[in-house]
Amino acid sequence: MKRSRRARAACGDLLSSADEARVEALTVAMALAPGVYARNRMFELFASVGVQRAKARAATLRGIVKQLGRASALALEREGHDGGSGERGFVLRYEIPAMSLSRVAELTRIELATLRVLASRAGAPCMGAEDEDRVIVDTALARLLDAGGDTGNLARAARDSSAPPP
Repeated sequence: MKRSRRARAACGDLLSSADEARVEALTVAMALAPGVYARNRMFELFASVGVQRAKARAATLRGIVKQLGRASALALEREGHDGGSGERGFVLRYEIPAMSLSRVAELTRIELATLRVLASRAGAPCMGAEDEDRVIVDTALARLLDAGGDTGNLARAARDSSAPPP
């Protein structure tokens, strides 16, 4: 699912560490609030490589959440390093026997926290969100809020929609 840093560099879509942090924050916002901005209304925002990658990762996270309700043999493992940041990544593996489906997804720590928040919101018992996950998600959204502009508005809507129900 994720390409190596070298493969991204070869394609010309390697971003600075600040841009990578922004892409991860956009991934969180787009996963939590997918319909906040339509691509056609915000064409400039969606034209960048980083935003396109964030949109694809967010769609992947939402797709995993849809499948978790029927998943069995769920396994989450720490694996290797996450890109060039030195953080450890995670590998999520699960099966859906009724569909003869086996899926493996490589996730960053922020993506895993977002997945847990989404799964918790969807009522999937297999991946509940912990307080640490909510802090990670809130921190990522705060980065976008600080950036302002269109991404700040997206982060505000995502933060509001990710709050646990009263």
